Amino acid sequence: MERTEKVYHSTKNFLFKYFLAFIWIGFNFVVFCKAFSNYHHEPEYYYLSKILGNGLCISRATAPILNLTMVLITLPVCRTLNVLLNTIFGRWSVQILVFYLEKIKALHMTLGVGLIIIGSIHTLAHMSNIYHYIEHYDSKLKAINWATGTDDSILRLLLATPTGFSGCVMLGALFVIAYFSRRHMRERFYNSFLTSHHLFLLFYGMMFYHPLSNIIKHQTNLKAHPNGCDTIDEQIFRNDSVLQAICKEEPVFGANEKMAWIWPLLGLSVYVIDVTYRYLTAHSEAKKVTTLQAYILPGGGTYLKLQFNQTKRVAVRPGQFVLLQCPIISTLEWHPFTVVDFPTAVHNSISLVISDRGDWTHKLYEAVLHNEHCKRQNHVEIQPSRKISFLLSGPHPSPMVSILKYKRIVYIGAGVGITPFAGMIRHLLNYSPRYTSRIHLIWMVKNVEMFTWFADDIIKLQERFWKQNKPDRFTLKFFWTENYNQNLVEEYFTDYPTLRTRIYKGRPVWEELFLELITLYPKKAVTVFSCGPKNLTKDIKIYCRQYGKHACKITHLHAGFG
Repeated sequence: MERTEKVYHSTKNFLFKYFLAFIWIGFNFVVFCKAFSNYHHEPEYYYLSKILGNGLCISRATAPILNLTMVLITLPVCRTLNVLLNTIFGRWSVQILVFYLEKIKALHMTLGVGLIIIGSIHTLAHMSNIYHYIEHYDSKLKAINWATGTDDSILRLLLATPTGFSGCVMLGALFVIAYFSRRHMRERFYNSFLTSHHLFLLFYGMMFYHPLSNIIKHQTNLKAHPNGCDTIDEQIFRNDSVLQAICKEEPVFGANEKMAWIWPLLGLSVYVIDVTYRYLTAHSEAKKVTTLQAYILPGGGTYLKLQFNQTKRVAVRPGQFVLLQCPIISTLEWHPFTVVDFPTAVHNSISLVISDRGDWTHKLYEAVLHNEHCKRQNHVEIQPSRKISFLLSGPHPSPMVSILKYKRIVYIGAGVGITPFAGMIRHLLNYSPRYTSRIHLIWMVKNVEMFTWFADDIIKLQERFWKQNKPDRFTLKFFWTENYNQNLVEEYFTDYPTLRTRIYKGRPVWEELFLELITLYPKKAVTVFSCGPKNLTKDIKIYCRQYGKHACKITHLHAGFG
C-alpha cells in the first residue's frame, strides 16, 4: 500500500511539473501528423511525393512547428510584456503570476531546445530531399525538380541556392547560440553569450530568405490531368479515347503561396516593439538616474545608490529587479540586479548591492575602487571617462514579489542571493507586515565579510520583533562554508553578538532543517524561497517535495537570473 501511494504521488508530481510540456508536445504532434497526412495524401502533391517520398512529408510537417515556435520563443524575453502580464495576473491570481515568472526562463530554454531538435529534423528531411531530387530526376517533371539533372551536385543545392544556403546558416546560428547559452559559458563569458544570442536576428532574416527557391510546388490542373495518368501504358493510352479525354493535358505545376513569413514577423515585431519601448524609456527623462553613492563593500561587493531625476516617486516593490547598463563598461550589456532599498516619500532613489562575480561586475568593481582611490588622494581628480553613470530599465517582476503574501517564510540565500530578502527587510522596517507571521533566514557565504552587508538591517528587524514580544517570529542561521576561522568571526562581529552566535561552520544539514519545519508547522503551509546556484536550487526542490508529503505543505519558489 505504501509503495502504491509513493508511486501515485510521484506520478502526480511528475504530471503536474510537466503538464504544460505534455500539452505543447501533444499539440506539436497533432500539427505534425495533420501536415504529414496532407502532403502524403493530397493529390496535388502526387508527383512531388513520387520523387521525394516521406522526405517531403517530414520537411513540410516540421515547418509549421518551427514557425509557431519562432513566434513564442521571443515572448519570454519581452520584459515590457512581462510587466503587463504582471499587472494583469498580479491582480487576478498571485499563484499564476509567480508560476509564470518562475518558469519563464525554463519556457524560453525549452522552446530553444525544441527549435534545435525540430530544426535538425527539418534539415535532415531536406538533405534526403536533395538526394532524391538528383537520384529520381525525370526530364518530364523538370518543373518541380530542384535539381538540373542526375549529374547535379548535392553541394550546389545545399550551399548555392536560397533554401539550402539559408537553411545551413539558420542551423549553424542555432548551434552557436546553444553552445554559448550553456551555464558554464554564460557565467564565464557573458559577453560571448550576449553577442551570440543576437544571431537570432540573422536567423529571422534567413527565415524570410528561405522559401525563395520555390522547391515545393503543387499540381494545378488535376481535372485535366488526374493522378495516375503517368502510369498508363502509351499504347493503351493511344487506343483508349476515354483515357485521352481524361488525361488530355500534361501536368502543370505552380509554387505554393508564401505565407510562412507572417510567423517570424509576428514574433520579431513583438520583440522589436518591446526593445524599442525599453530603449526609449531607459533614455527618457523619467527613467534617467543620478549616481548618489558608489562604494566598495567588504567581501567583493559594490554598493550603488541611484536617484531618479523625475520628481514623481517611482513605484518599486520588494522582490523586483532593474536592468542596469554602465556606458563606460559596455553600451550593449544590460544586467539584472535586485533592488534592496526603495523610493519613499522622502527620497526617490533605489539601492543595489552587486557582487564581483563576472567580467561586467568586476569592471564595475574596479571602476568604483579606482574612484574611491582618487577621492582619497585629494590632488587627483577623477577623469571624465572614469565617471560612472548608468541607464536603468524597470522595475521588472520576479517570483519574489509574492514573498510578503505568505504567512510562514523560509528564505535560503547563497552569497549575493540574499539581496531579494534584503529588500524585504527594508520594506518590513518601513511598513508593518500584514500577512507574514514567521520568517526563517538561512544565509550561506564563502567569505565571512559578506555577512556585514546587511548586518545592521537584520539586527534592527530582530530587535523590532523582540520589542513586540515576538522573538520567535524571526530566526537566523548563517553558514560560513569555506575556510572557517572562529577568530575572524569574533573580529568582524564584536558589535553584533546576536549574529556572532548564529554563524555556523560548513553547510546546512538540510534533513535537520526540514525536520524542524514539519515539527514546527504540522498541517500548515510553509513557503521556501531560494536564490543561489543551480545545484542548491535542485537540492532544495528535492527536499521540499520529500518533506512536503508529511506533516506540512511545503511550496518552493526560486529566483535567479543566470
